[in-house]
Amino acid sequence: MPTRMPPSNRIIRDQRNFRVLLQAMSRPGRLFRLEALQPFGAHAAALAVAQCLLDHEVGFSTVGRESTESFAAAVAAATGARKAGLPEADFVFVAGPDGHGAAGAARRGSIDYPDAGATLVYSLDAQAARDPGHFRIRLSGPGIPEEDGIAPAMREIPAAELQALQTANADYPLGIDALFVRPNGELMALPRSTRIRLR
Repeated sequence: MPTRMPPSNRIIRDQRNFRVLLQAMSRPGRLFRLEALQPFGAHAAALAVAQCLLDHEVGFSTVGRESTESFAAAVAAATGARKAGLPEADFVFVAGPDGHGAAGAARRGSIDYPDAGATLVYSLDAQAARDPGHFRIRLSGPGIPEEDGIAPAMREIPAAELQALQTANADYPLGIDALFVRPNGELMALPRSTRIRLR
């Protein structure tokens, strides 16, 4: 009988991270922790998400406040995924909290295939900066048991970006999913079913 090879460290890490992503998607607005890839600096957690979710069958795009070419090359090398234009991308990696219009331009799926909407992955700074509009934002929907909703746990996301996600997801089940990560692995998810509103 052939000897069964033990799983590699990457497989084990990806399995753990996949479970964390499922937890985050089922409890929107709450903080969870991924096992980040430390050598990759500001994009450590985003690359961990890419390794967990992307493969050669999907396309991805990168946008943001800084050059993301080295990150795009790392994603392609680690996953086999191909670069794509923003409207065609399955995953959009955003450097920083400002999506530069990505939420409005990303694919939202169709009535027949609502799950074909894109996923946006925002790489935030290591330190949380308070946004003045943060406390006016309330989240509600599946996975949020509080009747009055909750405030998003990550506070450096501009209210304007959350409003852009609100607009993108106004025709649920069409829309986009959003993941927010910090280099240390902190993760917050806002699936398209989450209602975002100003108080």
